[in-house]
Amino acid sequence: MRRFSIRLTCLIVLLVSAQPLMAQQPKRMITNAVDESKLVVLGGNTPPAAYRIENDRGAVADDARFEHLLLLLKRDPETEARLLQRIEAMHDPASPEFHHWLTPDQLGAQFGTHPDDVAAIQGWLESHGFTINQAFRSGILLDFSGTARQVRETFHTEIHNLTLPNGEKHVANIRDPQIPAALAA
Repeated sequence: MRRFSIRLTCLIVLLVSAQPLMAQQPKRMITNAVDESKLVVLGGNTPPAAYRIENDRGAVADDARFEHLLLLLKRDPETEARLLQRIEAMHDPASPEFHHWLTPDQLGAQFGTHPDDVAAIQGWLESHGFTINQAFRSGILLDFSGTARQVRETFHTEIHNLTLPNGEKHVANIRDPQIPAALAA
């Protein structure tokens, strides 16, 4: 009889620990149609060197190809709060979640961007001629490719050649990108 109760206790513990794996899916954030005439600025996305005119060596050629542009997606505030709680629990020795690390698939399913939002963003990028290389399983990063012209026309910013005072050469956007307001969330 004692063995049965021990096994039952272990089963209950396993069910309690597995419960977060069945957590709610991230909330859908893109709920309006994409209107290219209503734009928002994604502030903080221009490197400081781009603001110094003495670093600017002019725009890159329109046909300059960028093979791995990365677009980092935001989580909805509730999902972000749940993720922060989960991270704290995974590092708390007193928590049943202690050291129960998440796989990229689990991270994406529970705490990534809603799959419909990812699809909407991918569709928007593809409508501008970009190629989607990969949607990361974590659900918050898209890798895509395109030309400087596509970047300028889609994100309303130019990519310029920069030379830093130490002689290092870089390419970077010269102002913060803009995207349709419907995608801003």
